[in-house]
Amino acid sequence: MTVSVQYNLTGRGSSECIVEIDNQQAHLTASYLSDALADLISGVVALVQGADEVTVSFIEEPGEYTWQFKHVSQDRLCVHILWFDEMRKNKTDVEGELVLAAECRLRTFAGAVLSASQRVLLTHGLDGYCERWVKHEFPLKLQIKLQKALKTAKGS
Repeated sequence: MTVSVQYNLTGRGSSECIVEIDNQQAHLTASYLSDALADLISGVVALVQGADEVTVSFIEEPGEYTWQFKHVSQDRLCVHILWFDEMRKNKTDVEGELVLAAECRLRTFAGAVLSASQRVLLTHGLDGYCERWVKHEFPLKLQIKLQKALKTAKGS
């Protein structure tokens, strides 16, 4: 099973995230209207620490990607990503377009998110990230929290 997460700053206040789980791939974008990378890391930390379900959003101009994570067993995770042409607000899942539905090991996915965030930091540094992402600083504390959560999680 292959799991890959790539996160790139593509311009001032814009990013892309390419997620691949097995043979499924999704290409998502986000604007600085949300703190996309921090929200993704925060959600994954919650999952590693035992949350059963987590939802994360990447806001676009216009539109929104919604990541839905759900434990299917202690060490397995279901990942659904939906696209909404406008902000989701009170819309139901059926009003969104399913762009990825896959299952993988939680630790594998969490490790891929951690690696993606480390590549972003290595590429841009703290100051460069803040300059390119505009409204938000690099989520260093969350990155460290994810590293620690992976080290102390069951099955490590």
